[in-house]
Amino acid sequence: MRRVRIVTMALVCVLTATLCVGQQLSKKISNQDVMDMVSLGLSDDVVIDKIHGGGETDFDTSIAGLKGLKAAKVSDAVIRAMINPHPAPAVSAAPVVAPATNDAGIPQDAGVYIVLKGVVTEMEPEVVGWQTGGVMKSIATQGLNKGHTNGKIMKPKSTIQSPNPFEFIIKAPEGTSVTEYQLLKLDEKGNRREFRAMTGGIIHASEGAEKNAVEFTSEKIASRTWRIKLADLKKGEYGFLPPGVSSQSLSSSGKIYTFGVME
Repeated sequence: MRRVRIVTMALVCVLTATLCVGQQLSKKISNQDVMDMVSLGLSDDVVIDKIHGGGETDFDTSIAGLKGLKAAKVSDAVIRAMINPHPAPAVSAAPVVAPATNDAGIPQDAGVYIVLKGVVTEMEPEVVGWQTGGVMKSIATQGLNKGHTNGKIMKPKSTIQSPNPFEFIIKAPEGTSVTEYQLLKLDEKGNRREFRAMTGGIIHASEGAEKNAVEFTSEKIASRTWRIKLADLKKGEYGFLPPGVSSQSLSSSGKIYTFGVME
């Protein structure tokens, strides 16, 4: 009888311990947890990674909740991650199809190409959403604001990630030149990337003044075709914005060819 009682007590202890561990593992991340992480001095990237880590969340993003977060000096980037803690995963890149090239390996169709391990690969554009509210003007301006264009890309990273150096080939559409393309350093905003570019797409005539613009040199290798080599880009996200930002056609201005620079 005594032995049965001991076994029973042991089972109760095991079940209690298991329940406690399960409760700890299933604990939802709350506003207080985020404020505690911020108070520890953790960077926004670390806090956002924790939020996006796949665990359950129980965030209060009501007006009252937001007031409490701002009072605790939680950044807007972290708050955006709390509002959308589990963004949809990026769609896997489509299988790479070798572009049509001539005997010299020069692409025949207009587009932006990256040379990876000696192979010319066509880059698929990402969609740009022009900002049209708040600090921007009306939809009729297509995001143009005092000579600038503000855009956002609703994915955190490009599907192309590589260390320096880089080599690109741009075959410009008829009637355009590589000087009308902009190379931009994108601002990373948690679940998206943003940029500000110059209207019209020409940066070289304005001292490259925009904070996102990166100067580059090119070598013309064929009709409407240029080679661009970049060797010392800083870690981060970049993109080639094609010409047509100030046109009335969103099909020509609503895209950007992106890539990421690894350490």
